[in-house]
Amino acid sequence: MMIYVAFFLIFVGVTFALYQVYSVHYAINFEDEEERPEQVNQALKTLADEAEGCVDGEPSSGFVQSVQRIFGDGVDARLVLAAVASGSQKAFAEPLLRRRGRVETNGELTIAHLPFWKTRPPVRYRRGPVLVFIMVCSLLALFWGGMSIITLAYPVAVPALAWANSLLVLTVLVYASALLAYGASKLDFYLHDIQQIGRLNRSLNGSESVDQLT
Repeated sequence: MMIYVAFFLIFVGVTFALYQVYSVHYAINFEDEEERPEQVNQALKTLADEAEGCVDGEPSSGFVQSVQRIFGDGVDARLVLAAVASGSQKAFAEPLLRRRGRVETNGELTIAHLPFWKTRPPVRYRRGPVLVFIMVCSLLALFWGGMSIITLAYPVAVPALAWANSLLVLTVLVYASALLAYGASKLDFYLHDIQQIGRLNRSLNGSESVDQLT
């Protein structure tokens, strides 16, 4: 009975690890309103409606009130308007809304990673290495899962690799790989979001052209 439980846990762990690759791919390539939290959808709709009353890139009083209600007093309404009016909600408005509790524009744009740790957003975040790491961890989870089946039929005879015959060890390795993939996917999502917020702020200040944002 325990062997079936172990294989079920391994299956769940491998599936969870592979899902991280899918979730990152989906987040990069698709824009789906149904996948967004309802709170984000409502905020986007409110801001988009209020943005229609703004002229020449200047926030209207109604837009400012909506920004204060959604973001609080620490975020410049012009930054939010630039995000909503950028033509790509996925690229700029969504990251700004997802990280709204961390963004402050009092004097300069800062991101509160922790209550005691604030920095400016990164100028450039290279996703490639992190995405490769996510894929490697997911494939490792798949490899350990496959090993659990292979070693059941063909136990490893080499003493130094005797651990590969243990379902417990392989289950732990599957979940360790899956959790690393999960953590890396969350880190990638976060760093990409705050990079986009930084790019938007630089375009607002004229240090990065609007064409570079697309």
